[in-house]
Amino acid sequence: MKTATLLFTYHRSHHTQTVLKALKNNMRYPEKLFVFQDGLKEDEDEDEWQRVNRLINEVDWCDTEIIVSEYNKGLAASIIAGVTYVFREYDAVIVMEDDCVPAPAFMDFMQQCFCKYQHNEKIHSVSGYAYPVSLKKNKYDVYACGRISSWGWGTWKDRWAHFEKDYELVKKMKQAEKISRNLAMWGSDLESMLVGNIRGICDSWAVFWALDAIYREKICLNPYESLIQNIGLDGSGTHCECSDEFDVALIGRQKKKFDLPEDIDITDETSEALTPLFGSYTAVNGSEETKEKILVYGLGNFYLRNERQICNIYFVEAFVDREQQGWFAGKRIIKKEKIDQYTYDRILVMIQNDKDCREVVKELLARQIDSEKILIGRDLYK
Repeated sequence: MKTATLLFTYHRSHHTQTVLKALKNNMRYPEKLFVFQDGLKEDEDEDEWQRVNRLINEVDWCDTEIIVSEYNKGLAASIIAGVTYVFREYDAVIVMEDDCVPAPAFMDFMQQCFCKYQHNEKIHSVSGYAYPVSLKKNKYDVYACGRISSWGWGTWKDRWAHFEKDYELVKKMKQAEKISRNLAMWGSDLESMLVGNIRGICDSWAVFWALDAIYREKICLNPYESLIQNIGLDGSGTHCECSDEFDVALIGRQKKKFDLPEDIDITDETSEALTPLFGSYTAVNGSEETKEKILVYGLGNFYLRNERQICNIYFVEAFVDREQQGWFAGKRIIKKEKIDQYTYDRILVMIQNDKDCREVVKELLARQIDSEKILIGRDLYK
């Protein structure tokens, strides 16, 4: 299996130098290193861009191909074009950006995963980054989740063949019970990212790669101990602000052989552990005997902001909404006329506007719903 390593750069010389040094210190050198440098924008720092250019042209410790764009493509277009270009000749790719610093065992880890799972088409991609969540490590070094990580990641040619910039995919996913639950569980942030792409606020290719994995119910692999450290959340990037939310420590030892299971799938423990990052508490909320069953009237930001608190106490049977339809997190979204078809203990009205909230309560009372069954979210969640 021929594997290429891709590094995408622009005009951050310190970050690029740090990543190149770490790659050079890896226990396995890239079979071939493709370095893509995006073209300079007119108003950007040309000196810094030239420093990066000199750095990548000085690499002499492995077989290298340097591709410099004649114009500024932006991150998404650069990665899509670069990965597609390399897959004309290679079977698998390891993809890094100029802020993803690899541990010495990173290349070995990726290559071992590629060899182990190359014929397991359920596995969508592999990442060396370990999410900052509390997961109890079992005897293996990797776990499965439903969300791709684009920090120090890799995949196979046949998986990448499914990549498509489909802006209608979220809409399709909201029309099915199971897929809507998967979307909420692994990609509660993806719809806003799509909107950001359209409005020019962000430039994400990974949103489409993540949606493809969720839609086709694929698995993404991550290590329990991180082999990638992102140094780009320091305000230097075009699309990333300063943040320490995703800070992780690199694996504290050099490891040559990784324990990889024959069969691997997503566990409930993993789903629950990753929920605070990009999941939905509604999607992982189990129907416990101690929880009252509720209908939630109003599926908007007010509910989403208080979702965790609500799901700790109640089990959501369905949502009632005037405008939305389909499914959310595996729960049917219904109109008020369908309320009588459901068995529930309470109706929780999650409408923040006082006037609209009072109108909804009047509607419910007019439908002969007991006032004691109606909970007002405005009173419970300030």
